[in-house]
Amino acid sequence: MHPSFAPETTADQARALLESAGWRLVGAGDWAWVLASPDDLWAARVTPFDPAFRLFADACLVGSPNRFLVRIDSLVPLRHKGYVVYMERLHPADEDRAARLVRSLGRGGTTSAPPQGSRADLVEHAAIDDLRLQINDLLATGGRRFRTWGGADIRPGNILQTAGGQLRLTDPLFVHGPTIVTAIREGRADALGDFSRADLEDFLRIPAFARSTDTEALRSALDALGVESS
Repeated sequence: MHPSFAPETTADQARALLESAGWRLVGAGDWAWVLASPDDLWAARVTPFDPAFRLFADACLVGSPNRFLVRIDSLVPLRHKGYVVYMERLHPADEDRAARLVRSLGRGGTTSAPPQGSRADLVEHAAIDDLRLQINDLLATGGRRFRTWGGADIRPGNILQTAGGQLRLTDPLFVHGPTIVTAIREGRADALGDFSRADLEDFLRIPAFARSTDTEALRSALDALGVESS
């Protein structure tokens, strides 16, 4: 079902190989493209560069399962720091139920328990508490690792559901892309010290820049930056 990828396969090449194997494009966000398998049971998330989701996916693969976390089957590296994540196929969630899960987890740069005395929106308290702890651990790790760390992105749009209606949190963390863009544009190599030249070149290949009129100007600005190649 999964095509094979050579170590130097780019994200664009991986998408083409998946499509030739019968997978179909079902969505594109700022950082990645998502394709559904021919039987519609699996999804492949393809990106040339997304360090925040890589942190999340690695944790899902080795951590304890949680009924509210997306089920990830495997992660296949591509060229540089690109990768394909194979996960369960999910669908748009009921908006009210998704909002209730968000309220139960908390919002913003940290996740915290609802205020004392407030109504608990979801009954699976152990699973919610465990998920909150897992996300807070990842937030701390990301904050230590990246100068451009954005924090938590827990909102209804990042809650999907299985075909059977089980809610899943899918993309709760982010590196702040606009800060990277500003640093490239302003020639601030010091703010980009967590990333290599190849990382930044691949950053400018994520889906958001396919829609941007500034991409070529940013590539020129990157050429003028003294960022190490590795």
